[in-house]
Amino acid sequence: MFLPTTVFAVATWLAAAAFLIGGAVNASGAQAIRDDFRRYGFPPWWCWITAALEIATACLLVFPATFYIGVALGACIMIAAIASVIRAKNFRHIPPPAVFMLLLIVAAGTHF
Repeated sequence: MFLPTTVFAVATWLAAAAFLIGGAVNASGAQAIRDDFRRYGFPPWWCWITAALEIATACLLVFPATFYIGVALGACIMIAAIASVIRAKNFRHIPPPAVFMLLLIVAAGTHF
């Protein structure tokens, strides 16, 4: 019983940290970040919306009562990110959202 709890905690905290860092990067609103959003078909200010959603995901993941809401929100964000990257045919940018999605899957899978 000890191992699953430990794995859950580590996977959850890694996923939350990844979304918090991703949110902070997007919230910086650096020109390169805004250019990426524009390249993927979003308005440049969309980086701040994404940042808010990613930070909300991180917060939701760390509380057991809201964990699954955080997983659902994070999965929606990452599916949209992966779809945007594929649509733009910028395949070298798939790894970051794919890793975020993998962390969510591991955290959710260890929660059962």
